[in-house]
Amino acid sequence: MRRAASGLRRRVGHRGSALLFFAVLDLIYCQALLFPSEQARRGDSLRFLAGVLPLWAWAAAWGSVGLLCLVQAFRPHDQAAFAAAIGLKVLWGGVSLGGWLVGAVDRGYVQASVWLAFAGFVAIIASWPEPINEKGRPTWTPPLE
Repeated sequence: MRRAASGLRRRVGHRGSALLFFAVLDLIYCQALLFPSEQARRGDSLRFLAGVLPLWAWAAAWGSVGLLCLVQAFRPHDQAAFAAAIGLKVLWGGVSLGGWLVGAVDRGYVQASVWLAFAGFVAIIASWPEPINEKGRPTWTPPLE
């Protein structure tokens, strides 16, 4: 397992590895919004979200960002993926906070704090350059476009 992770890191670098993680997260969230359980559909959070935008539109946003993260994990220019990942999580946190403030989502502040903190974490990772090796060179050089 460690060898596979090492091989992947050589192909995408540390930033690309982070984008692959975000891609998996966002694509799973997309799937959860496309096919929510009956219990989830009855929850105040999904009902509120569906009142703001249809669930398929939310799923499209999560899926689009997930695919962008997946593609740009293998590219030398990954700023759009990081910006989209941050923006979507800020939007999601803001909508959750709004739902709580208007009284539509019980404990929406909890969801908001998690997603807004995660957006901050993505921003921190986005600011990191690829690590430098003992020769002063990046440990990962993106493929030529």
